[in-house]
Amino acid sequence: MAKARKKQEYTTEKVLDSLNETAYKAENFFERHSKIIIGVLGALALVAIGYFVYLKTVLEPKSEKAFTEMVQADEFFKQDSVLLALKGSPGSFQGYEQIVDEYGSTKGGNIARYKAGIAYYQLGDYASAVSMLEKFSSDDEILTAQKNGMIGNALVESKKEKEALSYYVKAAEGTNVEAIQTLYYTKAGKLAIQLGQNADAQKYFQILADNYPNAGNGEVEKFLERLKYATGGNGK
Repeated sequence: MAKARKKQEYTTEKVLDSLNETAYKAENFFERHSKIIIGVLGALALVAIGYFVYLKTVLEPKSEKAFTEMVQADEFFKQDSVLLALKGSPGSFQGYEQIVDEYGSTKGGNIARYKAGIAYYQLGDYASAVSMLEKFSSDDEILTAQKNGMIGNALVESKKEKEALSYYVKAAEGTNVEAIQTLYYTKAGKLAIQLGQNADAQKYFQILADNYPNAGNGEVEKFLERLKYATGGNGK
């Protein structure tokens, strides 16, 4: 018993000694490298402060400038002067392209990117529309859904139906807004039929029938009936 107690005390002392030694080494390390550690921490703090200053003094003002520049372009876009809205007028105002080039890293520049994509689409430059829209990003699920839907439209116009289908599905799945889901699940369903993917088409129309019984003023039910007949009721 006495031996066990002595062994336990010895073990405890060893643990305490080890902890003390570790603490001593840590203190000693800090003392020896305090300047480096403080320097690193200081540098990190400066980076954080620098980014905050950059955000407030550069990015945010640039974003506001982008929105200001966009006002004139938006007016021409509303008047169907799409090319002018996209290209701008040298010495007068900047178009969406120039705003993207100059302010692309800001929120305003990002919105200009979306509008430029729509302008390219309306002008029939579908490749540029896809490229521009793919670079647009947003936390807004409706804008993101519309972006994916427009990419799908541009790909269809470019005879890339298989690629377009996935974008229609992403657009429909990206939000619970009835109008958007109805539009893009319907587009996806019709395109899937065109591609001979009847089972997928049936799935998309069935989602609409389950969630929005009146979707498409009865059009959805008509497609489902045709698909059930075409697949023998088994979705093949």
